[in-house]
Amino acid sequence: MEFMPPWLAKLDEEDVAFIKRFVLSSGSLKEMARQYEVTYPTVRLRLDRLIDKIK
Repeated sequence: MEFMPPWLAKLDEEDVAFIKRFVLSSGSLKEMARQYEVTYPTVRLRLDRLIDKIK
């Protein structure tokens, strides 16, 4: 039986993909910015918005 926490269930596929990349990047926002080809502040903002979603 698979368990999914309620906070995870309400995230869309794109958010889950972002979290997966974040974990695989060992939490490096610089690496995330490089992978997404955006600036560090853009990744930071995306992470802040994701944090707000799961609170």
